[in-house]
Amino acid sequence: MAKVLRTEQVWKAGILSKPKSDENLLRDAISNVLKALQRNVESKRSRYKDKVLPYVFSMNTYWYIYMRTRNTELGKILGELYMKKNYKVVAEESAYLYQKQAWGGPVRLLDKEELGRINNEGIGGLVKGKMEAFMKGFDEISQRHKSNYSIPDVDLRRQIKEAIIKLVMPAHTEFLDTYSSVLQVKLYLSPDSIEGLLNQIFGGSDRLSEKNMSFRRKEFKDRSEGRNLVSSEQNREVKDFRRSKSNTTDA
Repeated sequence: MAKVLRTEQVWKAGILSKPKSDENLLRDAISNVLKALQRNVESKRSRYKDKVLPYVFSMNTYWYIYMRTRNTELGKILGELYMKKNYKVVAEESAYLYQKQAWGGPVRLLDKEELGRINNEGIGGLVKGKMEAFMKGFDEISQRHKSNYSIPDVDLRRQIKEAIIKLVMPAHTEFLDTYSSVLQVKLYLSPDSIEGLLNQIFGGSDRLSEKNMSFRRKEFKDRSEGRNLVSSEQNREVKDFRRSKSNTTDA
């Protein structure tokens, strides 16, 4: 291989050119192949119409390349610094952008700043609207993960899950605690239930709990039509939610 590369160097640079070492020739050749692969990845990710999929695709791809080459002869030739800069860091940046694009929207809906400017008489409807919008956004993202946003690598999926839990859980818990006097808390998924769903989403299963997901979709539909839903049990776990219709309207 080195002999072939040395011959190519002579053809390109001339017989009087200063020859490179076999290791440098091999490193340059491998680097060129990986750069071509990287251009192909970037070209493919630009074709996605979904705003989140490009980040999921690049995160998975660059993480795979880094993890599969770091402790191999190929990784040693290129060097750990090169591999981290061109693949690990890019995968981590894509993971951050995925988190921001996919989960940042629902979390921002629970921002309390604008509610501080509303008087107590008008705050109830806004608080309920924010929580409903959050749950709808959470449901939509959950469904997309179920069908499109796959993260095959177990370690990467675990890291992403931990980051999303740290992003979503504090905002959701604080909002429920702050406005518990306005919200009928038992009508909404508890913090434990939200965490349980996130564990399902990033647990490596191809299917989320159909009972959990169908419950939320039915709940959103009924609320939009002005009907009230109540839970038939006090258990805070999602798996024990039961639906029942009431003849009274929401307070």
